[in-house]
Amino acid sequence: MTYTGRSRLADFARGLTALVVFLFFLVGCPVAMYAMGGSPIPDRIPSWEEISATLMRQDTDQSVFLATLFLIGWGAWCLFIVTVCSEAVNYLAGRSRAAASRPVRPLQELVRNLVATATLTFSAAASLASSASAATTMHAVTGVHAAAGPESGGQGHLSPEQDAPPQGSAESEWTPLLADEPPARPKSDHHEARTHVVKRGETLWNLARRTYGSGDRYPEIFEKSRNIDQPNGIPALTDPDVIHPGQLVRLPRLSTPDEASSPSPAASPRPKPHNTPPEQETQSSTRTPAPPSSTSGRTTTSPVPSPVVAPPADRSASPPPSSPDDQDDAGSPLAISLPSGSLIGLGLAAALSVAVAATRLHRRRRRPLQSDPDAAEYVPEPPIPTPVLKAHKAHLDTYADREASVPSDPELVRKDLLTPEPDHLVVGTRDGQAVTIPLAGLSLGLSGDGAHAAARAITTELLPKSRRYRAEIVIPEADAEALFPGTDITGLARAVEGLIITPSLNEAVEHLEAELLRRSRMRQTAELPDVAALRIDDPAEPLPTMLLVAAAPTHDATAVYNSATVHALAMLGRRHSIGALLLGPWKDGTGLALADDGTVTVANGPCADQFTGARLFHLTADDADDMLQTIQTATGSEPILPAPVGSTGTPPEPAPESAHSLVPPPRPSVEGRQAPARLQVLGPVLLHTADGPITSGMRKCAKQLLAYLALHPKGATRDQAIGALWPDLVPESAVIQFNTATTNIRKALRAATGLAEPKYVLHTAGHYRIDPDLIDVDLWQLTTTLMDAEQADDNTERIDALALVGDLYTGEFASGLEYEWANAHREYLRRAVIDALGNFVQLTQQEQPDRALATLERAITYDPYSEPLYREVMRLQARLGRPDAVRRTYQLLGSRLDEIDAEPNEDTHQLMAALSRPKPDVRNARPSPRRER
Repeated sequence: MTYTGRSRLADFARGLTALVVFLFFLVGCPVAMYAMGGSPIPDRIPSWEEISATLMRQDTDQSVFLATLFLIGWGAWCLFIVTVCSEAVNYLAGRSRAAASRPVRPLQELVRNLVATATLTFSAAASLASSASAATTMHAVTGVHAAAGPESGGQGHLSPEQDAPPQGSAESEWTPLLADEPPARPKSDHHEARTHVVKRGETLWNLARRTYGSGDRYPEIFEKSRNIDQPNGIPALTDPDVIHPGQLVRLPRLSTPDEASSPSPAASPRPKPHNTPPEQETQSSTRTPAPPSSTSGRTTTSPVPSPVVAPPADRSASPPPSSPDDQDDAGSPLAISLPSGSLIGLGLAAALSVAVAATRLHRRRRRPLQSDPDAAEYVPEPPIPTPVLKAHKAHLDTYADREASVPSDPELVRKDLLTPEPDHLVVGTRDGQAVTIPLAGLSLGLSGDGAHAAARAITTELLPKSRRYRAEIVIPEADAEALFPGTDITGLARAVEGLIITPSLNEAVEHLEAELLRRSRMRQTAELPDVAALRIDDPAEPLPTMLLVAAAPTHDATAVYNSATVHALAMLGRRHSIGALLLGPWKDGTGLALADDGTVTVANGPCADQFTGARLFHLTADDADDMLQTIQTATGSEPILPAPVGSTGTPPEPAPESAHSLVPPPRPSVEGRQAPARLQVLGPVLLHTADGPITSGMRKCAKQLLAYLALHPKGATRDQAIGALWPDLVPESAVIQFNTATTNIRKALRAATGLAEPKYVLHTAGHYRIDPDLIDVDLWQLTTTLMDAEQADDNTERIDALALVGDLYTGEFASGLEYEWANAHREYLRRAVIDALGNFVQLTQQEQPDRALATLERAITYDPYSEPLYREVMRLQARLGRPDAVRRTYQLLGSRLDEIDAEPNEDTHQLMAALSRPKPDVRNARPSPRRER
C-alpha cells in the first residue's frame, strides 16, 4: 500500500495530538497541582498526636478533604511517571511487557497508546521533510526506473531478466522470504545471519529454497540454528526433519565472491541490467540505504515487482528432509490443461487427489460384506469424473518426476489432515513463474469474459481445504448459483462445513464483521499481533482463513455502504486472516480484466504490477461441477446424481471386463512343471527367478506392461495396451514406448534365466500375452483358487479352497501403479478376497469359531477401514464370551477412522453397546410367581 502525503499529514496530526496530551499529563498536571496546593512534600514529619487530632476534629474548612485529593493526585502522577518510563523502555527495546493488574491496566494501556502514537510525530515529520527528494533518491538507489520506458510498457517494474539490483548493491546479498512481509529497504549490514520465526507448514527445505534458491542448503540453516535459545514452551531444534511453529531459526547470509573462493550458484550475483549506465552502477552500489522510517523506502511502485520463484534445485545433492507438495516443487508443472479447456494449478490437482483418495476410503468403509456367494453380486460404485481423475494422475506424476514413492490413499488423507490453514494460493502463471496471492487482506476484483472461470478455480481450490476448520468461504446464494450453475450448492454446503451460503451480500458482510470483532477481541486479550500468532498460541481455537466471494457492489446507497465495508474488512483482514474476492469492477482494491483464456488484459490497483501479463487458472462450469461432486463424496456423503454422463456429454469410458469378473487364467502345457520365472503383481510389480528378484535392468514401462498383460491372460492388442498405458503420447512415441517395454522384458528375463531362445511375451494373431509355460503369475494362482471355491460341489471342497485365499493374497494389485483400470481391478480384487474370507467364516464359525475369528482379523489387515468387518469381529467375539475384546475392537475401529477424519456410525455404536451389556444369568433367576385368580 502506497504511503501518500495525505496519510503522512494525518499521522503527523495524530502524533502531535498525542504528544500534547502526553506533555499535559507529564508537565501540566504537576504544575497545576503545585500552583493550587503547593508542594506534596511536607516541611517536617507530623507526629501521631497531630495526625489523630487532625482526623478527629470536624473538617469545617474542607482542608483535610482537599489535602486528600492532592495526595491522590500526586500518587496517580507518580504512578503515571513509573508507567511511562517502563513503557518507553519497552517500546524502544522492541519488546512487549506483560499486562499489569486490573487497577493499573487502564493506565498502562493509555500510556502505551500515547507513547506509540506520539512517535508518529517524528517519523511522519521525517517523511514529510524528505518527500521532496524521494523520487531522486529512489532513482539513484535502483538505477533502473529511468530506463523503464517503452520496452517495459510503462509499468515501472523490472522484467524477469532485470529483476535484480546491480552487482554490489545491498539487494544482492539477501533474498526476502515469500512468506515474510518484504522490508521497505534491506540494509547493507554484514551480520552473519538473521532470525526467522517458523510458521505452520514450513520446513527447513522450503526456507532454504525460498531464501537461497536451492533447498539443498537446509543443513546450513540447521547447523546455525541448533544452538539457539528457543522461547518458553518451544522445543529446541534437534532434527532437521522436525520443526515446530514458533521456533527460531537463523538464516545465514549468502557469501559474496570476495568472502568465499568458490561461491554456490545460489549465492553468485545475477547479471546487471544492460541499460544501466556505469556511473549509475557506482552510485547505486556505494549509496547507503535510507532508514525504514524514511520516505525513500516507501515510494517504490511495488515491494515485490514480480512473483519470486526459486530456480530448480540441484538433484545431485542430498535429499531434502521432507518432500514439499506445493507449487514450488522443482520440475513440477505450473499449469495442468484439461480436455475441456480448463487450466488448473498443481494446488487444485493436489486437493482433488486427496478428495479422490478420501472418496475411495469412505466407499470401502461403507461397503457391506457379501459372505454368501450365491447372493453376491458386484455393484459398481459411481464413477469418479474424468477431469478429476486426470488432475489426480497429474498430481501423482509429480512424485515420479522427482523419483519419490507414490503415496497410497490413506497416506494422502493423513498428510492432508496435518496441513495448516492456507495463507496463500497460486492463481496463475506469468513468464513461466507462479503468481501467488495472499488470502489475508486480499482485495481482488475480477471482471471480463474470464472472470467467473477464474473465480471458480480459486473457490474450488479453497473448498477442499475448508474441512477441519482451516478455511471458510462465504458466498451469497445468488452469486453461488451464478458461479456454479447446475450444482446443488445447498447440498454441498451441508456436506462441507466451511462453505457458508448467505441469502444476500448484507448477511455475508455481517457474518464477516462479527468474526472480525471476535478475532480482534481475542487478539487484544492475548496481546498478540495477528491471527497467525493466535493460532500458534492456542492451536485448538478454530480460526480458519476466511474469504468472501461475491459480486462487486453497484452504485446505489446500500451498495456504496457494502463497498466501503468490504474494503474495510479487507484492510483489517491482513491481521485477522480475512480476504475478499469480488466479481466485477473493483476500484477499492486490485482490479483485473480477464479474457476468455484467463489472460489479464488490464490491471489496476496496488498489486497491478504482479498481474500484468499473467494468465490465471480457470475452470469451466462442467469441470467445476464434477470436482465439487468429488469434494462432497470425500466427506462421506454421496450426492444424488443423474445418469452418469461425462463432462463433455459423452458416456464415461467403461471399466475393463476383467475389473468386474474373474478371467480364467491359461493352463501351462505341462502340469506341475516349474516355470523359470515368476511375475508378482500382488504388491509391487516384480519379476523373480530361481536366484531371487530382478532388481536392476527393468524399466518402468516394462513393469506397467507386465501388470496390464497379467490382467489379460488371453492377450491384448498393441493399440489396447497403448491406450491404457500411454494415452497422452503421440502414436509414434507410444509405439516406441511399447516396443521398448517388450524388448526390455525379454532382455531382462533372458539375462536372469540364462535361456536365450524363449520370447516370454508371445505375439500371436495380433495379440500380446504372457507365456504361461515360462512365467508363473501370482494373480493367476489367486484367480484359480477363487474360481475353484465358486465351482466347488460341497462345503468341504469350498472350505479347502477358501483356506488358501488369505495366503495367496499378498498385497493389493500393482501397488503404486496409478491408472483407472488398475484402480478398478485393485478394488474389485480386494472385495472378492474379503467376500471369500467372509464366506469361509460363514462356513466355519459354528465348528471352528477361533479359526473363523482369526480369518476375520486377517481380513481387517486387507481393508482396515471396513466397518462391516469390524462388526462381524465384534459379534464373533461376543459369542466367544469376550466383552473386553469387543470394546478393544471398537476402539481400534475408531482410531482407524480417525485417520480419514471419520467416526463409527450409529449402527456400530449401538452394536457395541448391546454386545458389551452384561446378560442376565438365567440359571440362577427365580421364576416369577403366578398371579392368583
